[in-house]
Amino acid sequence: MGASGPTISSRRAAEVLQRAAAKRAIVLGDMVADEHVIGSATRLSREAPLPVIEEHQRILVPGAGANVATNLRGLGCDVAVAGVVGADAMADRLSEQLEQRGIATDGLIRDADRTTAVKLRVWAGGDRQRPQSMIARVDSVDRSPVKPATVDAMASFLDSAIPSADALVISDYEAGVVSSSVLRSALPAARDAGLVVTADAHGQLARFRDATLLTPNQPEAEAELGRQITSTSEAQAAAGELRQAIGVEAVLVTLGAAGMVLDAGDQGRALFPAAVAGRVVDPSGAGDTVAAAMTAAFLGGATPHEAAALSAVAARIVVRQLGVVVVSADQIVSEAGDDDA
Repeated sequence: MGASGPTISSRRAAEVLQRAAAKRAIVLGDMVADEHVIGSATRLSREAPLPVIEEHQRILVPGAGANVATNLRGLGCDVAVAGVVGADAMADRLSEQLEQRGIATDGLIRDADRTTAVKLRVWAGGDRQRPQSMIARVDSVDRSPVKPATVDAMASFLDSAIPSADALVISDYEAGVVSSSVLRSALPAARDAGLVVTADAHGQLARFRDATLLTPNQPEAEAELGRQITSTSEAQAAAGELRQAIGVEAVLVTLGAAGMVLDAGDQGRALFPAAVAGRVVDPSGAGDTVAAAMTAAFLGGATPHEAAALSAVAARIVVRQLGVVVVSADQIVSEAGDDDA
């Protein structure tokens, strides 16, 4: 195989995404509110050698599993979320953001004993001499186990929702929602119903045996295999080893600036380059975009290599923009046109 994987034409991307638009996906996992404070560094603080940021704008967008859901919705899928939030004002704001995008929140279980997860990013700059850059990030995440009554409520929702769905995407940011008890309920039901099952998890990948697709990043793949990956050829071999060991149809390992590698069993391996050097503004949320785009492409009848090519285009669009953003089907089709023969 050559240095890079296959591309996807705009015509084929449009065909795949049009088919995916009629499908229903459930996103199970950690729902996070991503808050962005955007301002200018005006001076140094007297208390410490740190910049003082004058705030110009504050934005709240869905993050983690909620970002996967918004990306699937942006690609035209019918989407519902299943996760846990607190009984607080941030949960209200996150739910409102999801509902405004047409995402069903019946499976978003409120737990008064938890707080809604928030990841706050502070950006400074903004003029010609000082472009925006992230200078701080503050995470407020409750990683304690979810209480049994909340797990039961989420499992009940999944039992009723899975039979009418076409895909289950599991987005595990290790905040306690994707527990073994939830997986014991959801995974067999999804497999029995013939759903596309995508697992985008930060660890313990073996839990997702017999899923359709795994989308770990390089550190997650290294942790699972117990060794470092030092080249793209090693990454391709690692993807193949994970696919065979866990028993999934395909493994896509994201490698940051080195791109992505795919192992799809008998359909072969491939390397997909990253965004053009110098065009990366912010990689936040790119992994969520890849998981969503791969799932949508599978739902639209794409081969694993076509799905990976489509997700590479989606990631390329996202990293050129500030903050966690949602890519649309029209953007992918337009960008894929650059790859037409």
